[in-house]
Amino acid sequence: MAEAANVRQNLQNVPSIFEISAAETLDNLIYPALSKVFDYFGLRLDFKLWGTLHVREEVSPIITWILQYLYLRKRGSSFGESFYGLQRTATATGELLTRQQQFTSATLLTFLPYIERKLRSRSAQHENTYAWESQLINLFHVYNASKAVHTFLYLIKYATSHSPLFRALRLTLRYPSEPPKEDKWTYIFLKMLEVLAFFLQFIQWWYSNDQRRKLGGTLQNPQAMPERELPKELKKTLPKNGECPVCLLPLQTPTACAVSGYVYCWKCIVTHLKEQGTCPVTSYPITIEDLVRIYET
Repeated sequence: MAEAANVRQNLQNVPSIFEISAAETLDNLIYPALSKVFDYFGLRLDFKLWGTLHVREEVSPIITWILQYLYLRKRGSSFGESFYGLQRTATATGELLTRQQQFTSATLLTFLPYIERKLRSRSAQHENTYAWESQLINLFHVYNASKAVHTFLYLIKYATSHSPLFRALRLTLRYPSEPPKEDKWTYIFLKMLEVLAFFLQFIQWWYSNDQRRKLGGTLQNPQAMPERELPKELKKTLPKNGECPVCLLPLQTPTACAVSGYVYCWKCIVTHLKEQGTCPVTSYPITIEDLVRIYET
């Protein structure tokens, strides 16, 4: 009787694959939502590291790591897992995470999807990629295939972990047998963060690419200056039809900026974007996603 009750209790503590997938979706939502917020306010890491080496990177991965580590320290679960009432435990003993497992879990949760996003973005934009970047992309393909196999085995109850990372860390997801012990202020703070999850979903939906195309952008197209108002010196420097406003040469691989509507050479606009982050003509803030390749028919 006691053994049967123990087996029944263990089965009840095992979350379904749908709950695990929902928790992973919420975790993957944090970085892009925070990126939109920080990009709106212009918050980025921008400093000269050494000599000509200039660092210009996002703040979102750092904030995401701090958030995930806080939840792993206090509740033994990630942000999304805590939202759905799940907890990470050792597969063999059922004990809570050690300090090293908390640090490793937060790092993998944050920087593994971040690196994959960056690599796929560079590859999709046909930027110059190194051989090791292509190899990393192939490794991510292998990892995703392995994760799909682990998910299927978990679904048919043949595996205790749904992910190869969980298996490598010797962890599994379970429902906690008792609520986490935390002080009043920590409980209130973490609950407020969980409420923010709904706002994160709204931000991600609002700024999604499909929605931006439907809205047509929030900036008005700039009006061209009438030719009679231009000084004679400036008229000589203006690009002619079919010329790039940056290099003043015939357009090579014409690429339009969706924010302003101006057309540039692909290399010219990408180089300017990396250095300034704005449209060369209007100075509107733009990203690599705002560039549209123009194909002649």
